[in-house]
Amino acid sequence: MTILVLLTYSKNEIFSHYAINLDVIYDMKAEISNNRPKTFNILYFWFFLLLPFIYSSDIIDPVLVPRQIYLTVFVFLVGSIIGYLIYLKKMPAKFSFLKLTLPLLLFIFILSVVISFSQSIVISESIYVLSKLMIEVLFFLITTYLLIQNKLDIKHITKSIILFSVIVVVITIYQLFALFLSEGTFFGNIQVIIATFANKNLLSSILFLTLPFVLNSIVLSKLWQKVSIVLFPLMLILFLIIQTKAVIAALFVFFILFFIFFFKYRKDIIVKYFIKAIIGETFLIMIFAGIFVLQNKQHLSHLTSTHTAFTRLSLWDNSVQMAEENLILGVGAGNWQVHFPKYGLDKFDVKNVKDGLTTYQRPHNDFLRVYCEQGIIGILSYVSIFIIVLFYLSKLLRKSKKGEDKWLFTFLLAAIAGYLIIALVDFPFERVEHQVLLLLMISIITANYYKNFIADKTLNKPIVKLPFLTILFVLPVMFSFIISVNRYSGEYHTQKLYKAHHKANWNLMLREADKTINSCYVMDPMAAPIEWYKGVAFFSLGNIDEAKISFEKAYSIHPYNIHVLNNLASCYENLGEYQKAEETYLKALSISSEFVEARLNLSAVYYNMKEYEKAFETIDKCDINSVDPKYQIFLPVILNSWLDVLISKEKDMNIVEKISDIKNSDDKLVELYFESKIKNISFEVFIKKSLIPDTNEL
Repeated sequence: MTILVLLTYSKNEIFSHYAINLDVIYDMKAEISNNRPKTFNILYFWFFLLLPFIYSSDIIDPVLVPRQIYLTVFVFLVGSIIGYLIYLKKMPAKFSFLKLTLPLLLFIFILSVVISFSQSIVISESIYVLSKLMIEVLFFLITTYLLIQNKLDIKHITKSIILFSVIVVVITIYQLFALFLSEGTFFGNIQVIIATFANKNLLSSILFLTLPFVLNSIVLSKLWQKVSIVLFPLMLILFLIIQTKAVIAALFVFFILFFIFFFKYRKDIIVKYFIKAIIGETFLIMIFAGIFVLQNKQHLSHLTSTHTAFTRLSLWDNSVQMAEENLILGVGAGNWQVHFPKYGLDKFDVKNVKDGLTTYQRPHNDFLRVYCEQGIIGILSYVSIFIIVLFYLSKLLRKSKKGEDKWLFTFLLAAIAGYLIIALVDFPFERVEHQVLLLLMISIITANYYKNFIADKTLNKPIVKLPFLTILFVLPVMFSFIISVNRYSGEYHTQKLYKAHHKANWNLMLREADKTINSCYVMDPMAAPIEWYKGVAFFSLGNIDEAKISFEKAYSIHPYNIHVLNNLASCYENLGEYQKAEETYLKALSISSEFVEARLNLSAVYYNMKEYEKAFETIDKCDINSVDPKYQIFLPVILNSWLDVLISKEKDMNIVEKISDIKNSDDKLVELYFESKIKNISFEVFIKKSLIPDTNEL
């Protein structure tokens, strides 16, 4: 099997494709026939070593789908070897660990995803979530089985994760130097430091999840310990520079637990100089960090700013409303981003959010996301998974007698506690690499728990026959591969669609949109239906009927996207369907009352319907500082029409004459209107008072 990889660097991005011939590394056939344990150690070693390089700049999210494909291929390879060895009776078909509570909870969690399909508006997103979850759980099951059968060694895994961490740290330092040497503010542009991950927060959290393995080098040779002693402080410094508050909080929890167990198990330390070095480095970095933060508050805006905290509170407010409204079944896996705008955008203080230009894909809280999307069954099973894992750890810590086991479980406990902190304010559940590391830790815990506490020998009897086992393995692998490849194709053509949109090449947009849509992909990562892009292209080409059809399809996919609503309403308006246009614009404004484009378009609808008072009331709610060109065009026209209505109702001919005089000057009329808005006075009252000073209106 040959995988092609090419890694190149530029100032703003890392492009990677990779090439490794596993046959060159070792003779797989000989390994299988001899059934040597190192076969799986080598496979896992190369899996983690190559993981940071799985990156494609040809799609929108350069790592999410490629790493799912990579994981799927890896699981298929490892699973096939296991199946072959079981067939040859060189490995036992003993999967009695599946009777443990944890696998059962994972099954219930997957079932909650399937059940949530009944509520999904965008079923393709739910299918994608299911495919990713199934292959991740299969990775957990295979890894746990190999650990129980002693075909996978924790020391070899530790080495591979340490090298994974070294690679990530080296790439991050390279990017930091590139940023430092470039023009612009170093800390002001720190968000571009992503290594080969989607953003800086995910970079920080993936490094955090490698910590238990970096510290577990205590059981390795002195060379590996020295590598970790150098690597550990570099990671702490990077955490400070990258300024991810969630990871800083997770580190705080990690070290609290670490020091609690240090004092409890200090007599069981097997390599005292290593632990002393780690503790010394930690205190030095903490002192340095404290001084650095105090002296450079102005440069650490990502760390000291409270803006993201308030944004998350608004996200959570919408999410809680969503969960309460869909308590039992949820809104459907992957559909949080579809329902989110329904609960209002006015609470956000960012204009781009209110205008629908900035969208949110997740609530930055994995527990809330699961609750919203999978309902009560999903959240209960998800929380229970962590409760059971912590229960397993507590029993292992109490029973462990070997010093190296105690320290391994201590590191894992601290890391999982830190992960829970991150999951409360971020989205590691979505990312393949984060789940792989988390599930690897859980596999180690589960395998050790099984070996230490499952005394009932009847559990060691085979519980799954090979044919059924093969089906349980092949179906999730095929499912994940087909879905992820189709998602990759969709994102690949969406990227081209964006470029065509930017260049206003409408015909190319239509061609790329048709190539983009498939059974697994109908909406881009920003929650814009691909049909919306088709509608924009048709509308720009003057084909309003086709545009309407596309926008109606987009509406069926995302009924709360304010741009879909705005554009659909514009089609209705162009086709003379004013009643439908009004209803659709009002729906958009009910989601975001400050969505200026929809408000201006609605005022135009009322104007065309000759409902001039409604037209004025609508445009009167716009900010007078609006830079939308339509505002400058529509305002004087609507003001003049509104004055005609005012004149028709006015009985005082003196006032009528004065008002008629200013109708001939748009500039004067708009100037008076702006003045009334600044003084926060009704325009009707203000204009009468300014034109007829003796009136007692004020």
